[in-house]
Amino acid sequence: MAADWEDRLVPSAFSSRRSPERSVVLRRCAAAAAVIAGTAWIVKAGLTLATGNEPPAAFAVGLALFPFALLGLWSLVRGDPGRSAPIGGILAAAAAISVILATLIRAIGGADVEASEDEITALTPFIVLAGFGTFAALFALGIAVRRTRALPARYASLPWAMGWATIPLLILGGALETVSERLLELPVALLGLGWVILGVALWNASTTSPPMPHPA
Repeated sequence: MAADWEDRLVPSAFSSRRSPERSVVLRRCAAAAAVIAGTAWIVKAGLTLATGNEPPAAFAVGLALFPFALLGLWSLVRGDPGRSAPIGGILAAAAAISVILATLIRAIGGADVEASEDEITALTPFIVLAGFGTFAALFALGIAVRRTRALPARYASLPWAMGWATIPLLILGGALETVSERLLELPVALLGLGWVILGVALWNASTTSPPMPHPA
């Protein structure tokens, strides 16, 4: 029953109940998304630290790809009988849908709908949902990964740790920004590195059989 309920809320295109070949393709695409997005954040942080000029769209590209990376991680842990896997899957799917809708709104509305710190536009709710949904999904799926054999032991706590570390790192970045605006990029680079490592781990796990919960 729980699996049926989950299938209704997570788009069928992301369902790991398809053929093994399609599951492998999904996970490898998700792994590539994590590596590309994490690299974009690292490059963005490095160039900003070095030159003071932020490369255009690098941060947004990373934020847009993270939810799709998490859908691949969800496909590895969806057999976990706990609640964290379906919750993480729903959050990741909601974030991915928000990214798609935000892209459509940008395409239709142009510069007039771009959000800013001082103005809320039609784009703002989707940006917020994509951001917070991604990191909430990362934490929830991280719990499921720790409960299962979804990733090798050395990576088992990585998604969970990244989910926990995101808010403290952003707070640290804000504190460092008071010293120098460029220092805000250090937490961004660390998070980007975490996503790259997670992408590599997901790629390596992409051909394995579905995970089984650890015995109590």
